[in-house]
Amino acid sequence: MTGLQCDVKNCANYRDNCCCRPSIQVEGCTAHGCDQTYCSSFQEKDGYTNDCGCSVPNTALDIRCSAKNCVHYRNEKCSASMISVCGSTACRKDETECASFSLS
Repeated sequence: MTGLQCDVKNCANYRDNCCCRPSIQVEGCTAHGCDQTYCSSFQEKDGYTNDCGCSVPNTALDIRCSAKNCVHYRNEKCSASMISVCGSTACRKDETECASFSLS
């Protein structure tokens, strides 16, 4: 499992700089930089509830990933020991990013 620090406060899954989901999906199949990635598990908090039924923050979780150009990419998963997902003012998925993305 990968450690996750998240600052996407407007996400229904956000709590205490963590994510309450058991896993997330990071997209960015052709990404060459952090700004070309996003958390597709993002759900806007406003009027939307956490659909996975989890309310306990996870400090480590399964991170599925499509960012093939990232040094941490391994068979559709993130192999980093710790990553950061950013987008403190995000209202949409594409306003988030994996700040730990690094070209391989």
